[in-house]
Amino acid sequence: MTPLMIGYTSIAVMFIIVLLGSPIGLAMIAVGFVGFGAIIGVAPALSVLKTAAFETVTSYSFTLIPLFLLMGNLISRSGVAADLFRGALLLTRGWSGGLAAAGVTASAVFSTVSGSSLATASTMTRVAYPEMKSHGYDTRLATGSLAAGGTLGILIPPSIALMLYALITEQSVGTMFLAGILPGILAYVLYIITIMIMAKVWPPDQAAASLSDEKAAPTGRFEILRLFAPSFVLFGLVMGGLYGNFFTPTEAGGVGAALALIYALKRRVSRKQLIAAFTETIVTSGSIFLILIGAEVFGFVLSTSQLSNALVDFLNTSGFDPWQVLFTILVFYVVLGCFMESLAMILLTVPIFFPVILANGFDPIWFGVIAVVTVELGLITPPVGMNLFMVKSASRDTSLSKIMIGVLPFVVTDVIRLGILIAFPAISLALTGRL
Repeated sequence: MTPLMIGYTSIAVMFIIVLLGSPIGLAMIAVGFVGFGAIIGVAPALSVLKTAAFETVTSYSFTLIPLFLLMGNLISRSGVAADLFRGALLLTRGWSGGLAAAGVTASAVFSTVSGSSLATASTMTRVAYPEMKSHGYDTRLATGSLAAGGTLGILIPPSIALMLYALITEQSVGTMFLAGILPGILAYVLYIITIMIMAKVWPPDQAAASLSDEKAAPTGRFEILRLFAPSFVLFGLVMGGLYGNFFTPTEAGGVGAALALIYALKRRVSRKQLIAAFTETIVTSGSIFLILIGAEVFGFVLSTSQLSNALVDFLNTSGFDPWQVLFTILVFYVVLGCFMESLAMILLTVPIFFPVILANGFDPIWFGVIAVVTVELGLITPPVGMNLFMVKSASRDTSLSKIMIGVLPFVVTDVIRLGILIAFPAISLALTGRL
């Protein structure tokens, strides 16, 4: 069997193993080791297995991953989400679907200090869904908006997905964060418009709303500033320091984690919650690092088999123009997103597709945003969009079928947004200076 055939076989086997339920990190390590061993030999494969693990876990660049995760976990347990929702109610009172709009608004702001879509969806559902239910909101509108609002965490900086894309493609983390700001704002605006339309189709129960209206929002002219201040200050210090060249991305993560810890202690977060925040950070970091090690090992198969070069050559001789190539890749992402977790998708596919994107003349920063937006679409695409299950677990009295129905309008909205970002790359690149 030629090295190229081993490369193709390795990819096929890996996807089969993943679909059968194996953790993707382990699947990439196992298939990468066997594939590389078949091409080069067992002894070099063992050496690669050892060095890949050591270099990944000791890489200075990758230390920012647990730091930003810790920042988000500490903030999510500090009562910030509840404050953001109360503050967002001041902004959206009187709007059509105001409570749902408040949930999305709070999710957007919470994303600036969380960076995780799953954490945003879970936390905001626990805070906002009981309020929507007491106001007679249709379950489909309430849960669909919260599932969609959670996806803002994967795009609005600091985003773990954008961070990982930058690290594995050797792009600037700061530039990737800048590229995600305007698309994130666009997502928020389109979600609000979608909510207003959905509120006309599935209007709240006015009798239930009138019984709960008095507690819908706090009072006070400057209350919104007070409630939003911790998130804005943390985001401003971390991102402002990063773009002001006061510290590196890793140092930014350290500053953010330290400030989040200080704020958690100030809010008298219990020892149990603090331990839970650190434990979740360790577990999530371990999962991500396992996938990173797998991507490193599997990358040797891609390079030694010349699979990426063969894929570029095939597309160059197939008659496909660059936009057809891009469309094919995005369709693959959407389909894969229905069955696979978002970060795993990025780490698995980007090493394969990135050389193709460069060969077709697309900007790597712009493609990073497009890829993350498409992956984001997979988070809410039935049947197994991860955010749907996070909302279900946080609102136990709802049925998964209603959540899926409620999120479909937002899936359409995301497709429209993806089309806008593809048609107008300047939206992603305007703040990066790459136009």
